Amino acid sequence: MGKLAITGGPKAVERDMMQPWPVYDERDKKALLAVLESRKWGRSGYDYYSHPESKLWAFEKAFAEFHDGKFALSVSTGTTALETCLRVLGVEAGCEVIVPAFTYIASASCVLVCNGVPIFADVDPRNYCIDPKAVEAAITPRTRAVVAVDFGGMPCDTDALGEICRKHGIALVSDCAHAHGGQWRGRGVGSHADMAAFSCMPGKVLPIGEGAIVMTNTEELYQKAFRYHHAGRERGEESMDFTWPATTIRMSEFEAAIGLVAITRLEEQAETRWSNLRYLAEGLEDIPGLSGLEIDERVTRWNPFRWHFKFISEEFDGIHRDVFRRALIAEGVPCGIGPTKPLYTFSMFASGKWGETGCPIRCPLYNSDIDYTKVRCPEAERVHESEALDLTHRILLGPRENMDLILDAMRKIRENVDELRTL
Repeated sequence: MGKLAITGGPKAVERDMMQPWPVYDERDKKALLAVLESRKWGRSGYDYYSHPESKLWAFEKAFAEFHDGKFALSVSTGTTALETCLRVLGVEAGCEVIVPAFTYIASASCVLVCNGVPIFADVDPRNYCIDPKAVEAAITPRTRAVVAVDFGGMPCDTDALGEICRKHGIALVSDCAHAHGGQWRGRGVGSHADMAAFSCMPGKVLPIGEGAIVMTNTEELYQKAFRYHHAGRERGEESMDFTWPATTIRMSEFEAAIGLVAITRLEEQAETRWSNLRYLAEGLEDIPGLSGLEIDERVTRWNPFRWHFKFISEEFDGIHRDVFRRALIAEGVPCGIGPTKPLYTFSMFASGKWGETGCPIRCPLYNSDIDYTKVRCPEAERVHESEALDLTHRILLGPRENMDLILDAMRKIRENVDELRTL
């Protein structure tokens, strides 16, 4: 019997590290009941403009103000929020959109839904976000937009990305599905881009059920987004004229009511996570083989959906990342791998099956034979295979003593690393 839990020893952490999520209290119950009793359960139950009793309008306003944006629009999901952004920005057949090599599938599949072609760019190993240099190298005359994901909540270098996009006359879309409450240079994430998309599904750091937000600082883009999410109808129109082929992806008043309460908790929750992740990162400095991500000085606040950190095998006596992860879980600390495998390896892309017409890859407006099995993003592949680890935001909401227990468990494994050699 060894000292490590994975080899038969006692666990370093006996308590549940996962804080209850989502959070709710009597305010949420009252908010839901008020909507129920109002009999106005959706946007179509009110005047289409800014009805003073509309929870949707109030939530959109509060969300935009919190994130330093001018306009916010509530939609059904984070995926449809991204689709809305791309549709509004003119992505269609024949267009390319640059996306990061690893992220949630929606950041790339939304391009296909718009009949565009995803072009994968490698990530920056310092912060696991899309690498601006890789983005610029991938731009062609067909490029219409870049989808930059604040991966795990880590804000992208939107200064560099914005400059590149302006130089080439293309749009920047911030995928902030992981990043609510984060800040870049003192302003909310998403406010530096042409458009931004935030997911509010139950697991995210601003959970409201299902739902999402599209945000922009440009009124014209906002009006187009409103029209797209509202079956093609203009905002404020009294007639039933539909002016643009579109869909219906409205959010309900119930979700907006939850959102209005949830956003009042966001500041405190974000500060708790930000404080705890910096404490953990500082603690890793004394543990050979473990390291936090590099945090750019322009990151005013990282509110992590997942806190990503690095496992460096050559500094951990050659032990593989997956063995360390199993040992940490055995000690009582839930731990994930972090980044997905590169998206171009998923069947959606690698199979090369594009339907009977071959669109969008072999669409006459594009007419290319992209083979995603030949795409290589070395940093994304390396990080996924052997380096990245993560802790969920639910752990980072815990008390400081929990952070000490996590560090104790990591030190315990490092001090008894020889016990891992036979696993």
